[in-house]
Amino acid sequence: MGLDILTSQASSPNVLRLAGRLDHETCDVLAAAIDRAAEGSIALDMSGCEYVSSAGLRVLLVAHQNLTRSGHRLSLLNVTPLVFSVFDVTGLNQILRLEKAPRSISLDGAELISAGACGDCYRLDAETVVKLYRDGVAPEIAEKEKKFAKAAFLLGLPTALSYDVVTCGTRTGIVYEMIDARLFSAIIKDDPLNTARYGRMLSDIAKSVHSIKGDPEIFPRLKDQFVDYIGSLGAFLPPSDVSYLLERLQALPDSATCVHFDLHSSNIMMRGNEPVIIDLGDLSIGSYLFDIGLVYMIYGLPELGFCEMVTKMPPEQGVELWEAYIASYFADRPAADYAFFHQNRFFLASLRAIYTITFLPYLRPRMIDILRDVLLPKMRAGL
Repeated sequence: MGLDILTSQASSPNVLRLAGRLDHETCDVLAAAIDRAAEGSIALDMSGCEYVSSAGLRVLLVAHQNLTRSGHRLSLLNVTPLVFSVFDVTGLNQILRLEKAPRSISLDGAELISAGACGDCYRLDAETVVKLYRDGVAPEIAEKEKKFAKAAFLLGLPTALSYDVVTCGTRTGIVYEMIDARLFSAIIKDDPLNTARYGRMLSDIAKSVHSIKGDPEIFPRLKDQFVDYIGSLGAFLPPSDVSYLLERLQALPDSATCVHFDLHSSNIMMRGNEPVIIDLGDLSIGSYLFDIGLVYMIYGLPELGFCEMVTKMPPEQGVELWEAYIASYFADRPAADYAFFHQNRFFLASLRAIYTITFLPYLRPRMIDILRDVLLPKMRAGL
């Protein structure tokens, strides 16, 4: 069997997709394809490459050396376990930039632990759980979450260990350690008399995240990302609304600290009194107001219907939780900080809807309606 190479220059770096065997008979084909590629970094999609010999390894090593000298890099993506073992045995996995292909799992016999807007969590065995994103969520989102979860753990955020990226049919997910803990939402729902106390606990957890400085080499700046997210709304909103939202975005303060951007009670597990934060795919650098706005959208605006959908709590309990949360969060901050939040609360609540329009196709129509028919009118009315 030979080696087929499909060249795509639509991506940066250039992507060459390999199918077949990379051996002494075909290595020259790959070398020539790399030479023909446009200047810049090159990625090899190895998902269809079933075998690599020593001759093939030499071609890859030479290409890596040549690209490195010119300030570029060679990346190998979706390397199958068998081929990866060859790089591991030779030590080239310490030199070349490799990404293993995600392993496939089955949900046969798996217990559903929780279901959210972005995906579902299943218990695989006594030691591991998997978070599976819904269909339509790009596979690279799982890779990003795994990277951020590892970085968050090293920063000292209380989070579960992440193991590997997996696939289940057409869905992609991440395997985490199984922790002996309960979902914070379930604890709150089952103990309504202490809802206010749990709201203050949620506030303290948020403050602990917001006190940690983020590494800009790892985490994106959320405000910068929203310039693109809002810009993409031109397909759904008139230009005047897009410009208005961009103006409101630029008025937000900047910050070098961490923001989770999905920090609600269903993304927190409680191990006794110790919180364990999960779902770190949106961990970023930015103002704490991004997190406050998300909490307001879920708990503080019962007319939107998100509290019961996301947390399974009745909306009136969500409002009580929100009132305790916001009072606690701003208790030791200047009055001007709360005034700024209150003035911008509907815009801040809209940010998660805007994000969802961008990344979750199945929720897009509903979020467009909420943004266009509910939140934007409230913003413009100055409520």
